[in-house]
Amino acid sequence: MPTKVVLCDTPDGLARLQYALITSGADLEIEVVTDGLRAVEVSARLRPDIVVLETGLGGLEGSELIRRIRATVPDTSVICWTEGGSLVGVAEMLGAGAVAYVLKEDGPEAVLRAMRTVHAGSIALGPRIAAQLAKQMVRDSERTTDLESALENVSEQLDSLTTAKADFIANVSHELRTPVTIAKGIAYVLRNPALAEQEREEFVAQLEASLEKLTELIDEMLAVADLDRGTLSLEVEETDLAPVLRQLAEDAGRRYDTVPLDLEVPETLVGAADPVRFTEIVRQLLDNACRFSPAGGEPVLLKGRVMDEGVLVSVTDRGEGLAREVASRAFEEPFTAGEEILRKERAGAGVGLHLARQLVIEHGGIMWADPLPAGGTRVSFVIPARPGARVPGAETPASPAARAPTPTGSGPEARLPHRV
Repeated sequence: MPTKVVLCDTPDGLARLQYALITSGADLEIEVVTDGLRAVEVSARLRPDIVVLETGLGGLEGSELIRRIRATVPDTSVICWTEGGSLVGVAEMLGAGAVAYVLKEDGPEAVLRAMRTVHAGSIALGPRIAAQLAKQMVRDSERTTDLESALENVSEQLDSLTTAKADFIANVSHELRTPVTIAKGIAYVLRNPALAEQEREEFVAQLEASLEKLTELIDEMLAVADLDRGTLSLEVEETDLAPVLRQLAEDAGRRYDTVPLDLEVPETLVGAADPVRFTEIVRQLLDNACRFSPAGGEPVLLKGRVMDEGVLVSVTDRGEGLAREVASRAFEEPFTAGEEILRKERAGAGVGLHLARQLVIEHGGIMWADPLPAGGTRVSFVIPARPGARVPGAETPASPAARAPTPTGSGPEARLPHRV
């Protein structure tokens, strides 16, 4: 018994396809039509085994044409024979009820192969569609792998954030507890009317120092928040930074009177800076260096000079040293301390390096840290000499770096570090 086939296509397409089917030697009973509505009518009358459709003839076409034929003759197998097609379109046609999809560029022979496959009860795809599908499956597999990797990274970041939050609370609580405890104790003592005037003044001075420390900590936290929100603005101007460095050295000498401090700064040191924020940068570095330097040991060195790239400032201490991975984490993450929170012996909320580096980036500069072979750490930064300029390799404020830059050479006297 011959296989009943209805062909629906343009006259040229019908000629190619009908010739290929007739010359194939297959036992076929063929009916041809040139529009979708006629294909539905003929299918309803002949109840063919197979309908081969060009799905883009106009009028009744595409998935709607396939649904109409399948609703009219549910046992008929529909093969799409068309020009081009995306995988989304292929999926739409198969979802409408087609059992095969063949591109005309694959030739009429592909239709014959699809008819044999369909007759055997399987679904058929032309070679080009199959190749596209294979590539898409590979891409989907790679994307799935990438998404799984990204999900794993997000999970690790969430775990890290949870840990960082706990560390932040412990760290800041540790920093707040000391001045608050001191202030409470002094307030209690000051209630004593018999307290000598000289002792009262000493206690008031300690109270002021404790409140000043609390104010500094709050200001640092607010500055970090402004940087994260992108709301921090600088008033950059061409400024002689030498007097600023001298004043900062004097202030550090008074605050850390047991730590010797050397200053190497030229008579003038002109750079493009917001004087207030520049002061904050250097103050943070000096505080870190002095806090981690032993009393009466080798001096902390504050050095400034002009380079081709801009103004270079470095702070060197000869303390225990800061491991490069710790320095990198401190650059990137606020409230990262250089020692375990529960074993902290030194003051500091772990804001300094992060805040200083972000302010340097806002200036269009770059900052890096060098652990020294003999012990200690040198932290250096360069900011532009002129307003509006940027130091080579500097980031934009909105683009956080993946890692802290690694310097080349032996330190600030060498050329600027390459970014890694």
